[in-house]
Amino acid sequence: MSKAVYFLFLLLLSSMIMSCRSTQLTTGTPKNRSVKFLLRQLEKNHIDYTWFGTNAKIKVDSEQEKATFAASIRMQKDSLIWIKLRKMNIEGARIKITPETIEILDRQNGQYIKRPFSFLKNEYGLDVSFAQLQELIIGNPILWEEQSLVSLIRKQQNVLQTPNSQKTVLKIFMHPSSFLINSVQGSMNQNALSIDYSDYEILEQAQIPTKKTIKIDSKETGLVELEMSFSKLSLNEIQKVGFRVPDNYERK
Repeated sequence: MSKAVYFLFLLLLSSMIMSCRSTQLTTGTPKNRSVKFLLRQLEKNHIDYTWFGTNAKIKVDSEQEKATFAASIRMQKDSLIWIKLRKMNIEGARIKITPETIEILDRQNGQYIKRPFSFLKNEYGLDVSFAQLQELIIGNPILWEEQSLVSLIRKQQNVLQTPNSQKTVLKIFMHPSSFLINSVQGSMNQNALSIDYSDYEILEQAQIPTKKTIKIDSKETGLVELEMSFSKLSLNEIQKVGFRVPDNYERK
């Protein structure tokens, strides 16, 4: 597992929820909407939980690596994010994230890596809190204050956007009828990120995208594309999250 894959997996964990039955998006013509109205539509899809678990298939295409991984993702709200990565049915890495630390068991190289949570910001310029990271994983958008957003119409979609004058510029493209998120585009510290959502399904009255295409272009990783698909959702059931460091692993 390369450093880039670790970083991307941490950065691009977004909305990893599956569900039970499909729904089709309808077409529509966008109308001018207020920021308050669009935020209210996003809030209607907010998902509450105590525990969350799912399996994922992740295809990575980057300058450093082209590979397909399987992943198990488990999460306890406000406390823990746990990830197990496999390649060819062999575990390659196990990741444990808490509000204080990021820990990685590198199975291939026999290494244990421990960093403070602030490592994401200090090393990669990713200014995100643990709570925000969990929101991304569960599929809840990170919302800004109303006064810091503008409402636009672009490409036949309603768009919420942060001002171009900010260091981090985010655009949320929403379907003009359902107001589900079609895509998210962002730029921060000369890093560019885009996420396209598709195959929405219904889970406990919330509509969730089950497939994503994610692209990131940064100095650390170069251009990377990830395709994600998900299965075997578990919501509000206590999950097993084993993380034992073998005695013979090198500490880094």
